[in-house]
Amino acid sequence: MISWNDFCRYASELLLKPEYIEATRPFFESLDPALYDRLSAKGYEGIPEIKAAFPGEEYRRFLLIMGISSWPDMLALYKERNYTPQQLEDIRPDLSFWMEKSMADVGFPGLEPRIYEWVRAVHEGRILQFGRLQCNHRHTFVGKVACFENPDGTVRLEECPEHREDALFSFGDPAINLHIPAAGPLKRALCIDSLRKIVDFFDRTQTDFSYKAVVCYSWILDPVFPKIMKSTNLADFQKLGHLYRLEGYDETNEVVWRVFDIPGGTPADIGRKPWNTGMRRAVGEYLQQGGRFNEYGLIILRRELPALLASE
Repeated sequence: MISWNDFCRYASELLLKPEYIEATRPFFESLDPALYDRLSAKGYEGIPEIKAAFPGEEYRRFLLIMGISSWPDMLALYKERNYTPQQLEDIRPDLSFWMEKSMADVGFPGLEPRIYEWVRAVHEGRILQFGRLQCNHRHTFVGKVACFENPDGTVRLEECPEHREDALFSFGDPAINLHIPAAGPLKRALCIDSLRKIVDFFDRTQTDFSYKAVVCYSWILDPVFPKIMKSTNLADFQKLGHLYRLEGYDETNEVVWRVFDIPGGTPADIGRKPWNTGMRRAVGEYLQQGGRFNEYGLIILRRELPALLASE
């Protein structure tokens, strides 16, 4: 188990607020180092045992300590792979965003299991960031659609649950998978700049990875958002590529959690939090009318990237 001084240093380098670090101190100092070492060695697989050892919500504090403790491994990995200092600076604030989410959700700094696994992916270099957007280091497309070329050169999407050799892009093909961190407005110019950096990185350093498209899967891609909100940023982002619905993925409760900070919440719970933002008001009114949110995917074919990246 790391020392308290090292923990504070790592947390500071991860841009966590001093008050969040201090709030973790009583729990940190109460830990049995041998127990910590045994449980943390199991990683994500040890979460059931961690939850049993730290009932209620206290396991979140344990997972946070595990996440912060892996920061030196990330530094070593970036150095080994010759990643640029800017790449490190771009992704360094990621954990601090999740701490703000934790404070809104449960009132103290911690990590839920799903977010702990995300932090692990970031620290293990499986998630990279270039400006406004993040991406997987490598990805295989999991959408159940395929892209085909029309006689006039345009692209059409068809439902297709399997790989198709005659398609421009389909299930199982290599792709760059985008993620949208909670880092402010999703402005088109910033997204195009990120895409430009991502494409350059893969073309320069991942020459053995012949990706066929850039993809994104997210609840924020639901086309209902531009209809219920005044902001044009989401609509602009959705227009970057070809949009399709991921059948069978109702994201309504996910939106309740993300927008209203209610872990495990449903539309019936939205009155528990103030509707003090434009997004909360728009989503709240839509849910009150019986609306639902779905997971959508976005596909930008590799052959479409040059024109898109030259547009800004």
